[in-house]
Amino acid sequence: MGGTTLTIVPTPLGNLEDITVRALKALRAADLVLCEDTRRTAKLMARYAIVKKLVRYNEHDERSIAEAAGFLRQGKSVALVSDGGMPCISDPGRKLVTLARAEGVAITALPGPSAVVTAAAGSGFPADSFVFLGFLPRPRGKIVKALSKAFELEKTVILYESPFRIKKFIDLVCEEFGPDAEIVIARELTKIYEEWLKGTAAELRDKLSGIKEVKGEIVVMLRLPSFAEDEGKLGGSGAMTVMFVCMGNTCRSVMAQYYAAQAAADRDLDLKFTSSGLSAEGAVPAPPIVKELLIKEGTPDFTHTPVRITAKNVKEAGLIIAMTHAHKAAILDKFPAAFDKTYTLEEYAGFGHGDVDDPYGRDEKFYFETFRLIKKSVDVILEKLKKQHSS
Repeated sequence: MGGTTLTIVPTPLGNLEDITVRALKALRAADLVLCEDTRRTAKLMARYAIVKKLVRYNEHDERSIAEAAGFLRQGKSVALVSDGGMPCISDPGRKLVTLARAEGVAITALPGPSAVVTAAAGSGFPADSFVFLGFLPRPRGKIVKALSKAFELEKTVILYESPFRIKKFIDLVCEEFGPDAEIVIARELTKIYEEWLKGTAAELRDKLSGIKEVKGEIVVMLRLPSFAEDEGKLGGSGAMTVMFVCMGNTCRSVMAQYYAAQAAADRDLDLKFTSSGLSAEGAVPAPPIVKELLIKEGTPDFTHTPVRITAKNVKEAGLIIAMTHAHKAAILDKFPAAFDKTYTLEEYAGFGHGDVDDPYGRDEKFYFETFRLIKKSVDVILEKLKKQHSS
């Protein structure tokens, strides 16, 4: 199949002028075009005076997949389109692309129209990263599970929904995730009846209840009201909280917390510091050597009770610093939404990928060396945060 090619060609969502020059060249160069609906693709081809063989491609029909693969085996140059937007993204094409790659066929994916990207850009919701769920499963339990998992990441959630189910879906959001959930509905993007609806779940439920029949293709974007964009960030509303985490919250994270608080005060940095442990027990005190080392650095005498890490203190933290990679992995396993603010101490300080070993039960020299490493790392981290705040 040396000369065989499969070109993924995105086509307009509705407005036929939204096709790229490169997409038109690809359609003109192809031996044939695989499409969802030959009638719809024929209108696009006629608009640009392109005459090609159109073959319906059905992702759910093994015979259709086999026929499409047969064209590639014959050495044909094949263009793959969907009814609108990017093939393979909640549209047919993935199975053929997988098969083509397995057989060494040259594949080119062209950039172009995409409903999810268009809706994200126009929603006004944060879209530097988002969770795209495509079409959700039908059973209510599976919908709730999918949304719950997605919301854990505290990102904008985007999905496609049928006009026949949109009212029921908004009802579900109200009941399961609260009437204050923020929603944007983009309907019939780029078409003459394009419409944007924005409001809380309760507001959109009331608005849709007054519409007898919802029509068109729909993209839904959701955010929970707890997703505060500036919460816990340096320079945002209030001081950022930095949380240090070790296993028992008696040694390493305690030394980091209290030393960082003193060092930040010396630098006039408006930061808060806490600490917690993955398996902390409140009755276990910090060893006397920990307080001795800290007091020598000018830290006031203190009483510390070990705190176990919780969803609440994870959410409140703008930056989470773990003492080892194992701690970091354990944090992210339990709280995956914290992936973009969790680092190891040496990683965030830029010292490589080492760990801060546990000094508990070791001699004073080991405690001293551990504290020296923590101080060195914390000092670099504070300077880093200071620069971020001033930039």
